Amino acid sequence: VRGVVSDWHVSATGSPRMSRADAYADARSWVQSNGGRVCPHLAYSNSSLVATEDIAAESLLLSIPLGCCVTQRDVLASTVGRQALRSAESAPASSTAAADVGLAFFLAADAFDETSFFAPYYSLLPLLGGSGEEDDPRALLPRSWPAAELASLLTGSAATLVAAEAARRSVVADYDAVTGGRRRCSPREDEGREAVQSVCWPSLARYSWASAIVTSRAFSLATAPTCGGEAAAAVEALVPLADLLNHARRRETSYHLARLPAETTTETTTETAAAAAAAVAAAAAGAA
Repeated sequence: VRGVVSDWHVSATGSPRMSRADAYADARSWVQSNGGRVCPHLAYSNSSLVATEDIAAESLLLSIPLGCCVTQRDVLASTVGRQALRSAESAPASSTAAADVGLAFFLAADAFDETSFFAPYYSLLPLLGGSGEEDDPRALLPRSWPAAELASLLTGSAATLVAAEAARRSVVADYDAVTGGRRRCSPREDEGREAVQSVCWPSLARYSWASAIVTSRAFSLATAPTCGGEAAAAVEALVPLADLLNHARRRETSYHLARLPAETTTETTTETAAAAAAAVAAAAAGAA
């Protein structure tokens, strides 16, 4: 399983990395231009959002349109994501949910596309092998650490070390199950083939990175019960900016899906007016 981690010193899209403060400003403007809301008393600091002054309890910190969230809708709309999801669903039992595998494959491909709609969000994600503290592998998961560092830092924590190594093997197994033993094809070879045959899989290193992002940052957003009274379903989503709301235990923030009035969205189509939802975080009394 060696070689999962690679050194990247540019943004996910391949462009030189802008400062994190600038990336946050861009992402905030992007969310707001798509109908979202961001509390003006939030600022970016060391991979987190922090309050610049006291914020009253139950204050709205973020309202993120569902259209700005990376969900299964996006997975199914992409060739890589759709085929990965199908393969994961038909693969032998795995410790990773098929929906998470599909989401990770989509992210591994889309995050490196400079034209992606989600590019402002991707610019805020930590990168493996980055030069700064915010891009250190420790910003992800132990399974993403180089093998030597994993053994060094977890000496004396045998159970954690075993779990990290097992998680790393699981990532490789999921990748192989979807790609058929790491088969890859070039775009030129794909010309003229049908979509299902023209999948160019992202590399194992990119998938490992994306899987760590999904594992550590994805939200499970409960939707409202259906008209027929069926139980609420969960939407697995990467929610821009909300994944920067780090907190101590016991957490003093909450989030949920909320149906918004049509005038709060940038579009008024049936889909966005009725289904455009927001991940909402409420601040605790006296939070600073």
